[in-house]
Amino acid sequence: MSSPASNIVQIRAAQGRSDELGQHLAALLGALREAPGCLEYAARRNVEDPRHWTVRGQWLSAAEMQAHFHLPAAQGFIDLLDRRLACALDFEH
Repeated sequence: MSSPASNIVQIRAAQGRSDELGQHLAALLGALREAPGCLEYAARRNVEDPRHWTVRGQWLSAAEMQAHFHLPAAQGFIDLLDRRLACALDFEH
């Protein structure tokens, strides 16, 4: 029997772009929630530092979590840097 797994992404918004980053995260997470084995994908903005976002994914198993990293939608996190919406990403899994 497999155990649940989770991944966390810490994101630092580019100066003046945190609201726009939040909009892009909402769309990105909507797509990632459709991945097989996804229990939840949610983003939360830090109230003390509005440029800091924490994104957390919950999975039925580590294998399903790993598989989602290869989905085209997961590339959306890197696209946040390319679009200059974010200036830093830190992945934990």
